[in-house]
Amino acid sequence: KTQSQYNDVCKTCEQYKTMKQFFDTENPFVEEPTVDMFTLCHDYDGPHSSGQTIAETSSAAKEEEEVVEVVCLNVELCIHPTLRQEFLECIRQNKSGSDNEPKCLQYTWGENANEENTFHFHERYVGEDGLSAHNDAPHFKVWEEFAGEGEPFRRTPVVQKFRELL
Repeated sequence: KTQSQYNDVCKTCEQYKTMKQFFDTENPFVEEPTVDMFTLCHDYDGPHSSGQTIAETSSAAKEEEEVVEVVCLNVELCIHPTLRQEFLECIRQNKSGSDNEPKCLQYTWGENANEENTFHFHERYVGEDGLSAHNDAPHFKVWEEFAGEGEPFRRTPVVQKFRELL
């Protein structure tokens, strides 16, 4: 799907309508939220890729299995331009490995639409066990080697960890 088609599907979701209604209330936030747009650097096959809404996808999943804790990460990495190709190779193999982990529900990443060499990641795992399994996986070790060599980052990485509320 194109970004425009994806956006059109998102806007039809009940969750989007509820979020939009909340955002339109007077002063809904203590601080102004930060919104970063990014372009995916890989094919996307998660919610909405089939044209289903998140609610349809979620309810189908709930019928098939019990509800479990989902641990999520949002990560921002700002890479030195001279290391871009090495970074991209490392992350592509990390995504490929992550997509084959049984407890990795989603590993999505892309480049910031306004700031070159700034990348955003959204990762979802089945519980802390899923996140631990990811961190112990061979493909993640390759990432740790890259991240630990010299100073590959222009800014300190930002990692936000949270649990989905279903």
